[in-house]
Amino acid sequence: TLSNFMIPTVIFIYSAFNIAQALTGSGLGNRISLIVSSLFGTKPDRVLLSFMLPTTILSMVLLDIPTALILGGLAYALLQKNNCKPGESNFGKAMMVGIPVAAAIGGIGTPAGSGLNILTINLLENTAGVQINFLQWSVIGIPMALILTFIAWFVIKKMYPAEIDRVEGLDDVKQELKELGPLSTKEKKFSAIFIVTLILWFTSPFPGINATVVAIITAGVFYLPGIELATWDRAKKTVGWDSLFLVGAANSLAMMLVSTGASEWIANTFLGGLSDAGIIVLLFAVSAFGVLTHLIVPVANAVLAVAIPICAVLAAKAGINPAYLVLPIGFTASDVFLLPLDPIPLTTYNYGYWKMPDMIKPGVVISLFWIVANVIFMLGAQLLNII
Repeated sequence: TLSNFMIPTVIFIYSAFNIAQALTGSGLGNRISLIVSSLFGTKPDRVLLSFMLPTTILSMVLLDIPTALILGGLAYALLQKNNCKPGESNFGKAMMVGIPVAAAIGGIGTPAGSGLNILTINLLENTAGVQINFLQWSVIGIPMALILTFIAWFVIKKMYPAEIDRVEGLDDVKQELKELGPLSTKEKKFSAIFIVTLILWFTSPFPGINATVVAIITAGVFYLPGIELATWDRAKKTVGWDSLFLVGAANSLAMMLVSTGASEWIANTFLGGLSDAGIIVLLFAVSAFGVLTHLIVPVANAVLAVAIPICAVLAAKAGINPAYLVLPIGFTASDVFLLPLDPIPLTTYNYGYWKMPDMIKPGVVISLFWIVANVIFMLGAQLLNII
């Protein structure tokens, strides 16, 4: 149990929390949120996109939860200026549903976007012996995340049409941004270090540098004298320690399923009849399984722990690369809208603008598109021999 608990995934997620802490501590997080809030104009639908699209993009390289918290806080201030009352405002509902949805979708873009991605990569290697690098995941994940974001934006704005014609207060945001002036020294330090980190992540297949090693070195640099963008006092409060324990426990559970033969028994019992099906049928079945499992097990880490060993066995029986069935499970693990009890949607829940059914309704439609997108992109990956 312990040997399967302390895995690279835990180290990566811990590092990502520290990188997020450095982003907010440098002040760059606040600057970015101010820039994006009025990106596409003052019409409510455009403002919603101004928040959702940057949330997706930021979530690709930072953890999805801190990204949703930063943009959610700015959105709340904007809603207050427009007298959008919690529980009554459709625009408020759309904003506070849209931001965590975009964060969850953006999280699938690169391995750095969510601890679930790193856990998926780790479980794939442990259960099937197949390695996926940062670039391979990103080539599939980034375009899928962008397309799903526009679909989610369209669905949400149609389901919750805004009650106002123009969003006020964006001029104040522009003024606040102007008052910030040029980049501060701390912001420049963070930008320089993080750009190097991104370069090392995306080029990791060539020099063979592990993405987790890059992440922990980056996190350590932020603590160094002269840099000091992160501190232990802040880390104790901002690091999601519960998430670290959950990820480690999920991996231990998954490896127990494999070592005891339970995953093979489950695969034979419930999915045995699919081993002779074509790749398209398998992809649809696995993607739907990944989405619908959240109704029974609302914690994404546990879904991965149970489903990935099963899919690895199924792929072996079908004679295909296990990655083609495991990655859809990893991608759908972030589809947490059918039963929004995951930490991502709950980042904006306390503001009071939406209740559980308000996220479930668009979540059903988005999930259906997510399943289709999974199938299309995995078929494309097979055709182009990306994996």
